[in-house]
Amino acid sequence: MEIDIERLREDLRNECLGAFYGGGFGGALIESFNIDKASAEELIQIAQHMNIDLNNYIIYDNKRK
Repeated sequence: MEIDIERLREDLRNECLGAFYGGGFGGALIESFNIDKASAEELIQIAQHMNIDLNNYIIYDNKRK
């Protein structure tokens, strides 16, 4: 299974920045900086911690059925 890491990174960043601006959570802003530097494995852990469905980020090979 291959995950679209850059799309996941962007969505996580937007989620954290939205929490910061929407509710004033300083931790969310710090988390967004961590997301920018996170490895693929770390991004997956962050997403799981945030209960994000990783199935939405699976890259499907159009040649397989």
